[in-house]
Amino acid sequence: MFRFATLIIFLVASVTATFTQAQFDPLGGLRQRLEDQRRRMEQSMREMEERRKDMEASLRGASGTPFGGSAMPADAMPAQAADDSDGLRLTPGEITYSNGESILVRDEEGEEIVCRLHVSIGDTHVVMLPDGRLKSFPIEETRATEKPFVPMDMDSIEAKLLKDPKLAGFKTIRSRRFLYLYNSSELFIRSSRTILESMYPAVRKYFERSGIDVHEPELPLVVIAFATDDQFQEYRRMPKGVVAYYDAETNAAFIYERSDLSDHAPEIAVKNAISTIAHEGAHQILHNIGVQQRLSRWPLWLSEGLAEFYAPTSVQKGIRWSGLGSANQLRMMEISRDWEANQPRGTGKTIQRITSSDELDSLDYAYAWGLIHMLSRRHQKELFACVLDCSRLRPLEGIEQISDQVASPSEVFTKHFGEDYPDIEQEMTKHLMGLNYVDPIKNQTHYLVIYGGTVALTSSPEAVKEMQRRSGGRSQVRTFPNRLMAEKAMAAISR
Repeated sequence: MFRFATLIIFLVASVTATFTQAQFDPLGGLRQRLEDQRRRMEQSMREMEERRKDMEASLRGASGTPFGGSAMPADAMPAQAADDSDGLRLTPGEITYSNGESILVRDEEGEEIVCRLHVSIGDTHVVMLPDGRLKSFPIEETRATEKPFVPMDMDSIEAKLLKDPKLAGFKTIRSRRFLYLYNSSELFIRSSRTILESMYPAVRKYFERSGIDVHEPELPLVVIAFATDDQFQEYRRMPKGVVAYYDAETNAAFIYERSDLSDHAPEIAVKNAISTIAHEGAHQILHNIGVQQRLSRWPLWLSEGLAEFYAPTSVQKGIRWSGLGSANQLRMMEISRDWEANQPRGTGKTIQRITSSDELDSLDYAYAWGLIHMLSRRHQKELFACVLDCSRLRPLEGIEQISDQVASPSEVFTKHFGEDYPDIEQEMTKHLMGLNYVDPIKNQTHYLVIYGGTVALTSSPEAVKEMQRRSGGRSQVRTFPNRLMAEKAMAAISR
């Protein structure tokens, strides 16, 4: 998931806590509440997509944005300041692509600074500021210059970010390429650093084989980590359920550590959180090493499928990235449950739907991962050719209402992989069935709560606390590493 301008795409990984019992169910509504939460999250995604479409339609028909004003002499620079991140304000019109020209604008303090032209549309320049942010300016309020564009170094970017009142009290740590600002736990941020730094060389090496001219990031990759959802939302309001995003406008990734799920299924919450870090980190890396140009729009099945391809992580023997091409256990869980609920498989309808869609729900993200995983193993040459084609999409290309007509998501797919959707889906199904998959719900810690003649089975520490409270602290709790062992013990006790 990544956010650019006011076009926002959100990834929500759907997970549920399990709760069963032998004789009573004091928290029987837990699973339903989590399922309701998942549906609300997906509804938020759909609403944001509708707002995105409305915005694009308005750009096509609008007469201009409220930047107005008379033309300035060539040597006069207006004191119009860049606000932080309220979306790029674009005027409709012809798109002109940059050749790396330097442009003079004024920053928030009114000082003249040298930026790099990113793209022009209508009467608007979109420039990259020295701190890596993209900002729109009316062309009449800019001026060409021969001065070179000089990106900020990590020290300067850190100092600038720490001046933001919303980040007051945040700490920082660094790695070779990443700058982390955080008020989350030390374990969370250091685990995030380990995951992203171990991912980076593998991602770069993978795409070097595709024929893309990859390079080192020009600027530090910024990650801002909040302790809670409330703090995350206070920094920038997002639809309920969004757990992280990469923002192509600021070039930063935003995440938070603790969610409501942490109380009910903490192990799944941790797996989901660190997988999301890897997913957003993949978006950030691809936008900074020359694979995907900022503000270009790729088919979702490809951009999100690739991010999910790099997302698998593990909490066994420490929190870590699982490695290139590992099975994404959370996504496999969604797929396997869909297989159980919907027969027959391999009709081709799933592949045709996700490769033609401009909207993906959580299950579609799972199948996009499965498709990319299969293609990377069995049709790598064709996948690399597809990625190479999309890497040539320039800023604002691929956005239907703004740019000239480009290939649709389905046309991109069929150009490289053909139109035999049933055959492709059957191949993907066979491939996924051969992966080493362990259900993360069943494989998390489970508890037996024993009180009198009652035995309850749950994976929720909060449920355990509630049952202990109801029993007056007279219950016995036994812990098991997975559901199977807990069920065997439960059967033995219940006999």
